[in-house]
Amino acid sequence: MDERVFLNSLLEATNTQQVETALAAYLASNAASAKFQPVGRRPNNRGAIEVASDAARSMIERVTNMLDALLELEHEKHGGTPSCQSPREASSAWLNVPEKEGLSALSNKQRQDLAAKAIVRLEPGEGSQSRLVTVIDRGIGIEPDRLEGTILSLNESNKIQKHYLAGTYGQGGSSTFAFCKYAVIVSRRSGSDRVGFTLVKYEDLPAEEFKTGRYVFLVMDDAPLEVAATEEDIEHGTIVRHFGYDLTGYTSALGSKSVYGILGRIMFDPVSAIRFENQVHNWNRTIKGARNALNGAVDDGDDSSKGPSLDHHVSMFNINLGDYGSIGIEYWVLARPEPVKGKKRTKPAENFVDATKPVVLTHNGQNQGEITGRIIKDAKDGADLPFLQTQGRMICHLNCDRLSPNAKRLLFSSTREQSREGYMLDRIRSELVGALKADDELVRLNEEAREQSLKEKDEDAQKNMRRQVAKLLRIAGAALHEAGGTKDQKDGDKEIKDKPSPVKPLPIEAKDPPTFLRIVWDDEKEMPFYAGQRRYIRIETDANSDYHDPDDLNASRMNFAVGDDLCVFGTSPLKGGRMRLGAECLESVVVGSAGSIRVELYRKGLPALSDEREYCITDPPEPKERSHSSTFPDFEVIAVSGPDDDDWEYVCENPDDVDVTRHASNFVMNEGKLYVYYSEAFPRFLTEVRRFEQQNDALASSFRSRYEMWLAVHSLLMYQEIESETGLELPEVAAEEMRRQERSRLAVIAAMVASQEVKSGISDVDEDDASAA
Repeated sequence: MDERVFLNSLLEATNTQQVETALAAYLASNAASAKFQPVGRRPNNRGAIEVASDAARSMIERVTNMLDALLELEHEKHGGTPSCQSPREASSAWLNVPEKEGLSALSNKQRQDLAAKAIVRLEPGEGSQSRLVTVIDRGIGIEPDRLEGTILSLNESNKIQKHYLAGTYGQGGSSTFAFCKYAVIVSRRSGSDRVGFTLVKYEDLPAEEFKTGRYVFLVMDDAPLEVAATEEDIEHGTIVRHFGYDLTGYTSALGSKSVYGILGRIMFDPVSAIRFENQVHNWNRTIKGARNALNGAVDDGDDSSKGPSLDHHVSMFNINLGDYGSIGIEYWVLARPEPVKGKKRTKPAENFVDATKPVVLTHNGQNQGEITGRIIKDAKDGADLPFLQTQGRMICHLNCDRLSPNAKRLLFSSTREQSREGYMLDRIRSELVGALKADDELVRLNEEAREQSLKEKDEDAQKNMRRQVAKLLRIAGAALHEAGGTKDQKDGDKEIKDKPSPVKPLPIEAKDPPTFLRIVWDDEKEMPFYAGQRRYIRIETDANSDYHDPDDLNASRMNFAVGDDLCVFGTSPLKGGRMRLGAECLESVVVGSAGSIRVELYRKGLPALSDEREYCITDPPEPKERSHSSTFPDFEVIAVSGPDDDDWEYVCENPDDVDVTRHASNFVMNEGKLYVYYSEAFPRFLTEVRRFEQQNDALASSFRSRYEMWLAVHSLLMYQEIESETGLELPEVAAEEMRRQERSRLAVIAAMVASQEVKSGISDVDEDDASAA
């Protein structure tokens, strides 16, 4: 068998058996010259290749190489002009993809034309554990004698000085070798009449001599194989066919457990479109990335013809991090889908990201790490938006393209699978929390989501429960801030007034030329700043959004001037007449000094509009001393019927986990109030309440009230314990599992105690019984 017949056999093969048959025939015909050499010419290369833990994420490296090949071809066509310092700039200059808006600004046809140059094809193979995955780019291609130094290399420096390409670490997509039985690589350089190819596999070595095997590639006379190009060959570009690719974890056609879903999620904002050909489920789609889908880009085959329904969206704005460069922040709040009879309400974020990790960090458009939803949910260390997060409606994007090289080194790992913990990630988390907390519309939407989750409850019963819980906690030696009251308030005798819900701000009608500009500061006093403090200042105007460009203040028709004690670290886009100015107080300031913050808006042929507010430098706030007595927040207890209830997501954050034996209750803190959700399907509760119902409704009602009371006590104590946790922290998943187990154990105890109280005919909390419990 000659090289041409062998190459055609490899390109026509649809499963590993056909590859093995062709390989055996070729080796038999060329026994003297055909051999296998270790990839990278390293006898021990497993450590360099087996760096990825996820088969689908590993595939993304091939996709990144595809897009780099397209840009390399365009660089050659344009003679390197203009000089581009990032893949995003190169895509804008040479592929006409707008730098800011990305692929969402293109038409369906324009995205399809780009996608035809970069194809991922999924074929059945022998099943989900042994798929055929083919990656095809019509980029610059590789000469046969350059295959070893590029796509077959390990940790080479081919792209390290090419700022217009994404590749950095010299892996060449080699991590995919670890997930397949055979990889066939075929490439033709643009303008060349030769096609180079080879086959990569894992080679076991004699166990008595070697500890481990190695990855090898096929050579003829110690070089990759090559043939003369024909009309049937690819005109230019590279084909990589992975036979026996293990996609056991990605068996679905769509969603988070599908190849299509992971491509859209990890290629969050690609510099060019990708065509996904799913021959397992017989459909094709254009992959433009989750960000572009969120921004309204719709292609053939997408579930919606109008894009996602959004309740709120803040476009990208950049935050200055000093010597570390800047970070771009944007976020979306998806509308909650209407319930469908007979179906569980889904979390809308799941269509775009991992809903449990809805904060995505990207570099060159690729997902390089995700932050859990706790940063959105937590009242203590997060943005205190628990209801938006639990409903799966928030997605945040952190664009790291403009970070300094040192910041990127501190933040990213070479595997691109997760960001590094440390100062840089903590700094970025802090900036995101600050931006989210400063958005009044998020507070209003979270309050609205909270109201959606609550059920009407009898006010007298609520007050009685608060009195009983307060008494139990005082018996345990705790000092209680009773609901909405003060330390002097006893047993809920005073009326509890709910905090009014935030009102959606009225829209500001845009006018050209604009007529007003104002800094929103309710207090008549000076704005206080202390050393190192960052504050977001709200600004309102009836100017159109194009009056302000947050990415280029020099191109903006708005000017921001601050006193010598402050500096501007960022501005948000002007949207609907509202924006935010980020001002930071310098570290070397004198307490008592003062100055002003001035905003100006220039109008063509008219006087500029302006507004100004005074500021003063104050002492930093004293750290709060931990009180020796415990202070407990207001609370509310909400029953959830079971997994089919829309509020099940508050009992169990994973809506797919419907095991009622595992989940008894959970709680959410928001704006100083603890919301306790409990499952009526929890076996111990269900057994007891049904037993009392068989006797009479009054006993069942009494048991339910007492069960809720004890759950409230346990939840308040548990919340206080979590708040005061110090020392070595467990990984988040392990810590949450321990708390789930503890909540279930305490629910069993609550059911036992409540049942015994009902049987004993106790009408109120007795101090001796409570102490014993």
